[in-house]
Amino acid sequence: METRKKIFIFSFLFFFLVTTVQSKSINHNESELQEIYDWHQYKDSFGPSFSGSLSWIKFMEVIEEELRMNQVTGIRKDFFKYSRWHTSDSKSDNKWSLTIDGQIIPVSSYWAYSGRTTEKGVTGELLLFDKNLSQEELRGKIIVFELEGLPENIKKFSAISNYEYASEDVSAGEFLDNTSDYWYQVNYLTRFGKVDEFLKNSGALGAVVILDLSPGRAEGLYTFPLLRSGTIGVPGLYTDRTHSEKVRFLARNKKEATIRLLAEEEITESYFLYGFLPGKKYKTEDDRFVLLTTHTDGPNLTQDNGAFGIIKIIEKIREIPINQRERSILILLDPEHFTPGRHSIDWFKKHSELSSKISSVVAVEHLGQMEFIEKNNEYGLSGKEDRTYIYSQNNQRLIDEVITSVKNNNLRRTYVLCPDRGGQGPWAGMGNISQKLNVPGYGISTSMSGYWSTQPGIESFNASLFLKQVSVMSDLTLFLMNQNSVKL
Repeated sequence: METRKKIFIFSFLFFFLVTTVQSKSINHNESELQEIYDWHQYKDSFGPSFSGSLSWIKFMEVIEEELRMNQVTGIRKDFFKYSRWHTSDSKSDNKWSLTIDGQIIPVSSYWAYSGRTTEKGVTGELLLFDKNLSQEELRGKIIVFELEGLPENIKKFSAISNYEYASEDVSAGEFLDNTSDYWYQVNYLTRFGKVDEFLKNSGALGAVVILDLSPGRAEGLYTFPLLRSGTIGVPGLYTDRTHSEKVRFLARNKKEATIRLLAEEEITESYFLYGFLPGKKYKTEDDRFVLLTTHTDGPNLTQDNGAFGIIKIIEKIREIPINQRERSILILLDPEHFTPGRHSIDWFKKHSELSSKISSVVAVEHLGQMEFIEKNNEYGLSGKEDRTYIYSQNNQRLIDEVITSVKNNNLRRTYVLCPDRGGQGPWAGMGNISQKLNVPGYGISTSMSGYWSTQPGIESFNASLFLKQVSVMSDLTLFLMNQNSVKL
């Protein structure tokens, strides 16, 4: 938490002033801003909301209470159990450490769902990773992985060279930042490089991953979950780029290292939560749903705060008399984002009687986040809003509605994207559910500059930005609720 504390000290007063000024400019009353801030401060006080954890339970209690207060009916929970691996997210708790040749090497974070050790740790000879190493060569060793930069094929996949609309305060050049490389490194271990598969059942004692990230950005990095349930069985730790030469030198000289990673594994119960805000045809065969959805689990404050946004959207919709709502709203809160074997439970197949009636989708994620930037080996808040990306299915009427709402709500640093039109990158976030269901839909996300870490908290949150983003998504939800002519 050390970086987070430093950021808080230098940034709190600035963001308090920014929030105050912005709140006056867009007519969000003080009590509403305070309510939003209080929700997030409460959530932040419990730390990362991993599915089924105490923090997640506290978060979901607030969400369910607010949904019921806002006339959401038919609330149900689909429970499931999974094996949750966890350790402390604070360095000061001394749950993870790395010593090489008698030297203490600073550790940035741990490899989630890697493995665990006893208090004594595991000790073995370092070995630099080579994909051609045999299993016999790995046995009894601690493997050192050094991540390379973003490859050209991934750059092309994620590149954004065009857009449907950009607010006046941004330009195409702003797409050229380092968040793609950050995203790639976090995902490399279990996605692109499949290092977890390389290590599993290898006999290796441990793993050290050298990230090409500054100390602040590497701190608290949380691995995107394993594609398969369970753990690797090989404890892994992360260090930042400032230690790369030393660790590489020691590994080449086959020095002895000791890894400690104290973690727990336990069977944890979690649940999907869903319910309805009725329209005029609710509980009839003719009713159709606007799906309003988000994840509820993640490593930091805004990665999984979309449910707060959904509450505010529902507040606006329920002001409209039921007899003027052409469709009902189906709220679905998904807890599988950061579980191993993520999305192993397909809610849409399990409830085909509901999913077959979904006529459109609005996905809400990552709201109110201010921007983190990395320059050389420095990392911190830039003083700007994180860039907002709003994704639309390929229909000009859908796209025009987004642009109009973004302008009306004065949502700054915002791009409207339609990936199907080419050159506008892939869908990010849960908005691609509309693609999978082949229905009209939208999704909101951000550039995710602090997305992958357990560190960003209330000091990086802006309640006024949150409410502007929610106002746009409320407009789009209302449009889809009462629009009958949009076809794909």
